[in-house]
Amino acid sequence: MGMIQWMLLIVLSLTVALFLLVALFIMRSIQSRRRNEEIIQYTDIHFDGWFDYIFHGIGTPPPIRKDAHVEAVEKIFFSYSNNGYSKGIHERIEGFSVENFTHRYKYTLKHRKWAHRINTLNKIIEFRMAGFEDVFTEREIHRLSRFEYFLFLVYLSLFDMDRFMYVYFLRNDLTEYEYKKIFSRLDDEKIAFMRDRFEEMTIPSQFALIGRASFIPDSKSLDWLETMLASDVPEVRIRALKAISVIGSTRNQDVYTAFYESEVWEERMLAIRLGPTIGETSVYGVIKGLDDPHPLVRKEAVKILTGFMPPMTDWAVPLAVLGEERSER
Repeated sequence: MGMIQWMLLIVLSLTVALFLLVALFIMRSIQSRRRNEEIIQYTDIHFDGWFDYIFHGIGTPPPIRKDAHVEAVEKIFFSYSNNGYSKGIHERIEGFSVENFTHRYKYTLKHRKWAHRINTLNKIIEFRMAGFEDVFTEREIHRLSRFEYFLFLVYLSLFDMDRFMYVYFLRNDLTEYEYKKIFSRLDDEKIAFMRDRFEEMTIPSQFALIGRASFIPDSKSLDWLETMLASDVPEVRIRALKAISVIGSTRNQDVYTAFYESEVWEERMLAIRLGPTIGETSVYGVIKGLDDPHPLVRKEAVKILTGFMPPMTDWAVPLAVLGEERSER
């Protein structure tokens, strides 16, 4: 076979392959359009029936006969769960989903396509479906993508705190932002439960946990945060001081004294910020801050002096004026 014949054969093969790809694309587009039409048609026909069942608990769920119907119902459930605030709404969505979708979701959680797995994790979280706590083995958990692992932790935080803690310490590759997202979904009691294993956590998760503690009432968080001030990690101490500042009160005033002499300017600034809540033991440190080498520390000292309550007000105001003059130098 000559060179020209080989080239013609290659061109013909490429043309056939291109034709098949175009045909496949057209077929999938047609299938997708038909599926979307079926979803819209099902929603139009059964929306009122689902509304009565989910919102009011009236009647029975409309029938589901094919995959397009399942997808339509999932879209309806997402809409209802995001816009409905009744406990009964969530209970009916959860009950129906557990009874009818559990087998399907356990299968798709192991699907070869990442998008299918992610969508399913979002569904079991949104529909609050119990029963998936042990769906992944330890080996499978290590093989999950980081986002899958993050979503699975979010799911476990809803149902099984012991399992959550076990899976939480299997990996250490999440970011501080992702840990914050997880902790924001935990109630104060669960956060207190996690504090006992603070030293085992990664640095990003420690930062996230300290930040979450700032939203807990001081009676349940201050003692723990003040113990963090003895950490060997400067950023942990800084985060703890910030959290205490957000809470707006202190308990053991003695633990703050050393921070006015700290080599870390952020610690000096944050200790000065806490001055009015610490009380008289902070006066020396705040005044000393007026001559601090760092401009932000001096600025904080000027601002905080005016925040002291009587009987210190008499000297606080004139010193603040003096501080402004010093900070401008």
